[in-house]
Amino acid sequence: MHKKIILALSFLALFSVSPASIRAWELIGDSILPVRLPASSRHLVPLEQTDFDGDDVAESMEIIDGQVWIKSGETIRWQSPPEWIVRQAALSDLNQDGAVEAVLLVWRPFKSWPVDRWLPNGGRIEEFMNAQGDSCHIILIGWHRGKFSERWAGSALAQPIKSFKLVDTNGDGFDELITLESTYETPADFPANALKVWEWNGFGFSLVSKLEGKFEALTVAQAPDQRTIFLTP
Repeated sequence: MHKKIILALSFLALFSVSPASIRAWELIGDSILPVRLPASSRHLVPLEQTDFDGDDVAESMEIIDGQVWIKSGETIRWQSPPEWIVRQAALSDLNQDGAVEAVLLVWRPFKSWPVDRWLPNGGRIEEFMNAQGDSCHIILIGWHRGKFSERWAGSALAQPIKSFKLVDTNGDGFDELITLESTYETPADFPANALKVWEWNGFGFSLVSKLEGKFEALTVAQAPDQRTIFLTP
């Protein structure tokens, strides 16, 4: 089993005029620990298309102006609702159900839990939104019973995700969700304040590890010794 490294760019100060230094960490158990920066690496190409419906024709995804389309050639098979703003999309069997889904990073109008109307202490996620009333979600879209539909949709996130990567960090054949996260109050052009590793628990995602700091977008790469690493530009 190959060890996996998480590599991210840590800013010493947000408005520093000096060049930012690259730092590297390794996920060991449930801890992200500092390691030596690999001398060289090659970028890993993410999955770009898949045959969702088993008709031997691969589908791909396209994002334009916050909307995502799943397409077979030029034929649109599914498109995101107009009230969604899709920031990122990737392909993976993230929920470990044996089928590849479209993993979407979505902003959409906040909705409370329906059960909150009956709970005496409901409203636990009422603050999980920005000033415009939008909340951040991870949503999986896949092929089921002859059509594309939501295979899993998370509630409003406590900490919104700025970007994510999908990579198998423990060698079990399934991708984990690696996120850069911020707050709903932080301006969109500010760096993330946390790097997190999440794993599927059968119902949703459990936090494996968290590293606080200031981070830019991640790039997945592989070191010469085959370790998977994450880089920031």
